[in-house]
Amino acid sequence: MIRFIHGNFIKAIKIYAGSIKLFSRNAKLFLAGSFFVGMGFSGFFLLFNLYLKSIGIDETGIGHVITATTMGTLFMAIPASILIRKISIKKILLLSTPITIFTYFIQVMGLNYNLILTGGILSGIFTVFFQIAAAPFFMRNSTPRERPYLFSMNFAAQLIAGVLGSVIGGFLPGIIAKFGLVPHVTYRYTLFIFGGLVLIALLPYMLIRECSEKEIKNDKFRFKTEKKVIVKLFLPNLVTGLGAGLSIPFINLYFNDVFSASTKLIGIVFAGSQFLMISGILLAPLLAEKLGKIKTVIFSQLFSIPFLILMGITGNFYFAVLAFLVRAALMNMAQPLFTNYAMEQVHKDEQPLTNALLIIAWTAGRGVSASIGGFLIEKFSYTLPFLTTSALYLVSTILILFFFEIKKRKSMSV
Repeated sequence: MIRFIHGNFIKAIKIYAGSIKLFSRNAKLFLAGSFFVGMGFSGFFLLFNLYLKSIGIDETGIGHVITATTMGTLFMAIPASILIRKISIKKILLLSTPITIFTYFIQVMGLNYNLILTGGILSGIFTVFFQIAAAPFFMRNSTPRERPYLFSMNFAAQLIAGVLGSVIGGFLPGIIAKFGLVPHVTYRYTLFIFGGLVLIALLPYMLIRECSEKEIKNDKFRFKTEKKVIVKLFLPNLVTGLGAGLSIPFINLYFNDVFSASTKLIGIVFAGSQFLMISGILLAPLLAEKLGKIKTVIFSQLFSIPFLILMGITGNFYFAVLAFLVRAALMNMAQPLFTNYAMEQVHKDEQPLTNALLIIAWTAGRGVSASIGGFLIEKFSYTLPFLTTSALYLVSTILILFFFEIKKRKSMSV
């Protein structure tokens, strides 16, 4: 057994090493930028809810902040996809990165709740460019041979950085607190530091060569893909987002409220989850070569559900941590594969719009349900949100199975 695992591990390393050599210069620079973005945002979001709670905002109020951010993303997603067709992604990244960080700083510079909500809306408007730009950028700067590995490597690069961000986020507040600062000021300075880490991404973004970004369009947009295909790609993401918003944004509070875990311990747990997510994401393209992208997505989502249920019903800290770690690895390995699959199903002119619609689906679902999740946690604790999330993840998996696997088999048998 050990020999089998070792042999496949060595094989996986060789496959990835060969694929990375095929990555274009632009793709490698984008990955470098993703690393710093992942490090900064991971530490920021680890502590942001705790900061909001330290200034007296309850779970319902935190849910409203998440929803406000979501509304900004929804408002800007389609316009952002249009801009990406008309303007080089390099220029968009160089402009949106500093503006995004400024909008996050707005949320931690004062104690006024309305200002925090405003900052949330603005941050959603500008953060969406990071989300939408990646997929069409990689489609423009890669070939089908290395593309699944490139999509997975981008997600993994952010998560590797996220491990560092979570570890630093777990320890840094304790170090800053030694200067005698009150908790919310301690969190505030820590969040400023993580915002600064995101700005480092500007360095690799500046080195991207615009001439390699092919066929930036200025003509009138027309659908070339059947609209029902895009709808089928949209619906599973919407249901997944609805499920995620009920519980996933509150997991740091879950460990703090239910198990009285310290910030340091929560940081270590989140770092561990990101390490396992990296392993799952890097394994996903290898599984996809044997099973296909859609089967890999279905199996990974399906097997993650029991662990999410366990988080909702267990009173044991170690079981909760184990379930959190395994769930994170399984559920998140599906995302880059599904995005890659979606980009292959539509015409290249529609890739930015399709990616925007996927983000809208997930973000809208998450934003709508985040406020509901915060309310349910306040009234009924964490069990009901976790169980409802599990049910919605199951529905999403069934939709993917029906739309892209069963239908495919029927069409092949005709």
